[in-house]
Amino acid sequence: MAWESALGSLIEVAIALVGFSGIVAAVGRRGAGHWSKIDQLRLRILLSAGGAALSFAFLPFTMIDAIDPSLAWRLCSGMLAIWFMGIMSYRLHQTSRLGLTQAVGYHPATIIIPQLVFVAMLGANAFWFASSSLYVAAVFWQTAIAFMTFVALLLDSWRQPPEATPPST
Repeated sequence: MAWESALGSLIEVAIALVGFSGIVAAVGRRGAGHWSKIDQLRLRILLSAGGAALSFAFLPFTMIDAIDPSLAWRLCSGMLAIWFMGIMSYRLHQTSRLGLTQAVGYHPATIIIPQLVFVAMLGANAFWFASSSLYVAAVFWQTAIAFMTFVALLLDSWRQPPEATPPST
C-alpha cells in the first residue's frame, strides 16, 4: 500500500474518532453535565490525539512536492517524535497532578513503552532511514491512542459516576 492511501485512510479514521467523541460526550450522564475528572481528561486526550493524527497524516501531503521526499520524511518524523515526547510528558504531568493512574483506560506501561519505541523509531527515521512506512506506522499509533481513549470513554459511560462535576473548558 502506498503511503498516500495509508495516510488517507488514517485521515478518515481520525475524523470519525473526533466526530464520534461528540456523540460520546452527549450520551448518558455526560449529556446531563456530569463529568468526572478522568472523563474530562479522556475527552481532551481523545481530541488532541485525533487532531494530531489528522494533522500529521496531512503533513506529508503539504511537503512532498515542495522538497525532496527523503527530506520530507525526515522532517515529518522529527516533528512527530517531538510531539510524542511533548504530549507524553504533558499527559503524565496532568495525570499525576489529578491523582489519576490510568488516563487512557489502560495500564500506563501499555502506552508509555510503545510511545518510547515509536519516538526511537521516528528518531532513526529522521536521521537515517527517511522511510514513509515508519512514519505511517507512527501516525497509526497516534490514531490507536485516540481509538483506545474513545473505547475507554464509551465503556466508562455505562458506569455510575464517582463524582458529578460540570465539564470545564
